[in-house]
Amino acid sequence: MTYLLRLAFLLLTITVTAQTNIEQKIDTILSSYRLDNQPGLSVRVVKNSKVIYSKSFGVSNLDYGIKNSDSTTYSIASISKQFTASAVWSLIDQGNLSLEDDIRKFFPEFPDYGNVIRIKHLLNHTSGIRSYHTLMYLSGFDYESVYYDNQMVFNLACKQQNLNNLPGEKVLYSNTGYNILALIVEKVSKTNLDVFLKTHIFKPLGMDNTFVRVSHGKTIKNKAIGYQKRKDGFIYNVTNQISYGAGSMGSTLIDMTKWIEVLNGKRPEFIELTTFLKTQELLPDSSLAKYARGVMVDTYRGYKTISHSGYGFGGQTQLITVPEEDLGIVIFTNLQSINSTPISYKILDELLAKKEVKTSPEIKSVIKHNLSQFVGDYKEINSDMTMFISMENNTLKAKSSFGTQKIPLTAFSSNQFFRTNNQSVKYDFTKTQKQDLVISFGGTPFYFKRAKLIKKKAINIKDFIGNFYSKELDVTYTFSVNNGKLILSYKNNKDIPLTAVQLNAFGNNNRTLYQFNNTKTKMYLSCDGTVSSIEFMKQ
Repeated sequence: MTYLLRLAFLLLTITVTAQTNIEQKIDTILSSYRLDNQPGLSVRVVKNSKVIYSKSFGVSNLDYGIKNSDSTTYSIASISKQFTASAVWSLIDQGNLSLEDDIRKFFPEFPDYGNVIRIKHLLNHTSGIRSYHTLMYLSGFDYESVYYDNQMVFNLACKQQNLNNLPGEKVLYSNTGYNILALIVEKVSKTNLDVFLKTHIFKPLGMDNTFVRVSHGKTIKNKAIGYQKRKDGFIYNVTNQISYGAGSMGSTLIDMTKWIEVLNGKRPEFIELTTFLKTQELLPDSSLAKYARGVMVDTYRGYKTISHSGYGFGGQTQLITVPEEDLGIVIFTNLQSINSTPISYKILDELLAKKEVKTSPEIKSVIKHNLSQFVGDYKEINSDMTMFISMENNTLKAKSSFGTQKIPLTAFSSNQFFRTNNQSVKYDFTKTQKQDLVISFGGTPFYFKRAKLIKKKAINIKDFIGNFYSKELDVTYTFSVNNGKLILSYKNNKDIPLTAVQLNAFGNNNRTLYQFNNTKTKMYLSCDGTVSSIEFMKQ
């Protein structure tokens, strides 16, 4: 008996020591955010369905000095998408919806582009529908004073004359698809998305403080105000919109702990939902879409991960799980400058055992002989962002037009690499007819083609002066010349300097591309990689 007691005490001591070590390591990662007089973040780590770390830093409301906690209600931004997808699953489970349904079955007024857009295409971002946030930005929309809702988002989508890609062809992130899914859920269920999710998902899971914001003026208990940092202090935003499906949800660390169990397959009554969310569609190039249904499916350091991040005014969010380790991390912030995603991977680095990675002869051959085939200039498709791939000391390096330094890459296949200091960012040089490079962040793809960049002296910028109008955006762009630079002005945006990128193409150094035809009578506008070739006619 004495021996058993000693053994139990020893095991308990080892467990407590390991727990203390983990806590200290995560505290070190978060040390720069431990400020009590400014907005901050809340972090929770769950292992084997038990909380092994849970701390909050900073204040949720600067006016009253209320501290962040595990019961603080944060805006969860795009993490919301997996709950909209869950509502779709519930309707499918009830027999009221099908993945193969044409969205025009519910909204006949939606444009017929000649190819059927199905529910499954909205779920995994392969619909080709342009993202409404980008469209609104390009139209000069005033977010601070003008109201918008899901119906306005839908109407804007209906005005678009083209898709970015054929439905089902490729993953191209679009918030519009999830707003449309919310409208479909409400039309089929005859109730709003908040009520539907509370009835079928949140209440059965005991997620009592998770909700969809479907109206203004409702009291939100323990609400975190989202802030941006400025030179003279912090500012917050009073939103004037009711658009949801892609975002506009609130939750707490306590509730998300229960949701992590669902993603990790530890809630038997929701195991079919777990499978549904993680199911990846096969793309035409025979690869699996990294975006499944409301979540991204990827690998990190040899482990399969399920994740989604979020970004909005006043905060960023990250939820990531490693099902085979029954591990989950959730991070909510109420300060926009705190990037939650890299924090989550740093925590994973401390928790995941290292898997031995054997370098095959094929990879060794690439490293020794063929790295030069990847060197050159690349440009993001539907954007002005460029990427220069170079080789130094037998190491491939990447530097974007927005970056300040070259980032070393490590090969994990004959044409695939990850950042040496961050395996969640991958570079795939598998060449196809439409792209030469795909860079993915936790599973979200950005597409590039090799590019012949142009020097400023090679063009006459006066050829591009004029007014150009877009029917799809109902906006006029004015191009002029000032001090030897091409300048753009449009609604609520004045005097934007443009830089030549390629022949007849300019950029604003913010992922927006202005491509003119040879006669300079038309301009095609692309942005963020998610909006392609909106036509403008010279007036």
